[in-house]
Amino acid sequence: MPEAPDFHQPFDSSDLSALPTLPAVVGDLLAAFADDNASIQALARIISRDAPLSARMLAVANSAAYRSRSPRVSSLERTLTVVGLATAKTIAVTTAIYQTFSHLHGIPPNELAPFWRHILVCAHLVRRLAAITAYPAPDEAYLCGLLHDIGRLLIAVRHPNAFEAVRARTPTLCDVPVLERELFGADHCTLGAALVESWRLHSFLADAIRFHHQPVDKLCDAHPLLRLLQTANALSQANEPDDAAFADADRLLGLTPALLRRARAEAEFEVAALVVDLGIASPEASAGQDAAAPPVMPHWRQRVQEQALIDGVRGEMCAADGEPALLEAIARCAAILFNLAEVRFFLLNPATGLLHSHDPDGPLREGVDLAGAENALVRALRERRLSHTLGEDSAGLLDRQLCRLWQADGVLCLPLYAAADPLGAMAVGIARTQAPRLLAQSPMLELFASEAAIQLGQLRRREARCRRIEEDRRLLERQQLRAVLHEVANPLTIVRNYLHLLTIRLGVQAPMEELRILREETERVGRILLRLTEPDHDQAHAAAGVNLNGVVRDLSRVLDDALCRPRGIRLSLDLAPDIPPLKAGGDPIRQVLLNLVRNAVEAMEAGGTITVTTRDQVHWHGRFYVELAVADTGPGIAAEQQAGLFQPIASAKGDGHAGLGLTIIKKLIDELGGYVCYRPNQGGGALFLILLPRPG
Repeated sequence: MPEAPDFHQPFDSSDLSALPTLPAVVGDLLAAFADDNASIQALARIISRDAPLSARMLAVANSAAYRSRSPRVSSLERTLTVVGLATAKTIAVTTAIYQTFSHLHGIPPNELAPFWRHILVCAHLVRRLAAITAYPAPDEAYLCGLLHDIGRLLIAVRHPNAFEAVRARTPTLCDVPVLERELFGADHCTLGAALVESWRLHSFLADAIRFHHQPVDKLCDAHPLLRLLQTANALSQANEPDDAAFADADRLLGLTPALLRRARAEAEFEVAALVVDLGIASPEASAGQDAAAPPVMPHWRQRVQEQALIDGVRGEMCAADGEPALLEAIARCAAILFNLAEVRFFLLNPATGLLHSHDPDGPLREGVDLAGAENALVRALRERRLSHTLGEDSAGLLDRQLCRLWQADGVLCLPLYAAADPLGAMAVGIARTQAPRLLAQSPMLELFASEAAIQLGQLRRREARCRRIEEDRRLLERQQLRAVLHEVANPLTIVRNYLHLLTIRLGVQAPMEELRILREETERVGRILLRLTEPDHDQAHAAAGVNLNGVVRDLSRVLDDALCRPRGIRLSLDLAPDIPPLKAGGDPIRQVLLNLVRNAVEAMEAGGTITVTTRDQVHWHGRFYVELAVADTGPGIAAEQQAGLFQPIASAKGDGHAGLGLTIIKKLIDELGGYVCYRPNQGGGALFLILLPRPG
């Protein structure tokens, strides 16, 4: 015998993703997003035909990801403006994927069709009544009518035969919430109001939904929105309202039965055309449909759905142009995919080993020690999987503090790992009613956290590369400036000497030879200063050749000051005398030396030594070369990494190391017609050998 359904399971009113939406609305919305000329008003009109889709848009717009941008919004047009068309399209895409893959709600189609029709009639009628009574926000009234029964869907996805079970008892409108609490442990008015309250709107929308089944006597002095919704709901039921219903509406709104009948007829007429466009079957056609629930989704299909959903939000994260923007995008995607409105980030500081809150005004600014007391954050990172505190007796002190701070029943944490490197964790306070849904989605939550960590790791690597390139540029400019200033000193000394001579000889005719020398030396100063602003200007003097030892000495002073000595590393030079000038390559050689020394510094600890040597007359493959070698006393390079050492792959030194220095080196040396290779250094460490073509 099949197990009887549990009518008293706790409800999660934030689970909007599970609610069925109208496929025609989702299709129309995707088509509208593909139209460059579609206006926000047109998009809002499409969304306003579907209650769950409207609720998803409002939930994201009023989540923590947008709290700093604008006040709370209860208008669909304003919602689209707040979230932006790109995010709204992401919501539509993820909804379409749910509609394509998810058939798990099990609500019979013949029950859904009259439900859709009722809420559309109610929404159109309440907007008409708002206009007739001069209520200042008719669009808010429409939204109220659209969402007033969303709690019925929340119950039905848990209990697919809920519509039929309530209808079989033929309750009055006032008795429906009481009967639902008896059967299911919750009523749709309370669930719908709780959902809207979670958006913290400055509106009576939640109260209108909570009390729309109240008797007329209790609403006579209520806010106009509550009276409008109660009237529209009563007059938009499937059965023709009786005279008593119109008399009650007259008491609440002061409108004659004739005016109310006309407003209802006009709303019915509008919806009659709309349901055809939306593919909503008539009650007669719906009655003949198979009410059997479709089978549970196969495991492989569920995995496809999960990956497709992650792909759907990846564009949101990829578009971020900095870490704060990326974290905001991740929070936005968590709201879209899982209806998690309050995601927080705790990022790992590699230097201290502590987790710090991303929010500068949030908790834990002093950091969480991963080696300290047990808590959900530490457990998630240690075990590399979702961790939560609900149902566990071992919730740590920090977990209890966060629960109080976030006004939550428990804490759920997801680790952020890029390959083997921990980046931090995402954390969210959750209600006990959310736990069953979120724990059932554990694989997808972990997949989402993995994608978020990949995006965060890639962003940090891109930023590290940019910082390194900029630092290289500054170091080379500093070296060039030092060399230029050194060259400037000699001609300026000569100028000063001859000026002194001219001062002595002012009493006689000015000597032409001294003036000529003064002019030539002044011109040389001009050429040298030109090289300061035009780094490639020295190519005009390439005929003089490149002094390899001079390049090494000049750059080593900068590298020693900026890189080596601050880290307690010794830089040693062993330069062979009488190396002939090379034909070309001053700037490439500087870049190569800079990359090799930097790589060595990053791989070593304090107390190590880097040695730069030059040698002449190195014979290889029938030719003579000049050798430049950089050796260090660091850990060296693992054998399995040596084969692809000069390929454009990620470095083994972590995110702080750009991982493209050796690729650059090979490219530069190839362009000079030389060779570069690696071998372990005698006594430990790395040794890079560079052969440069020898002139002659």
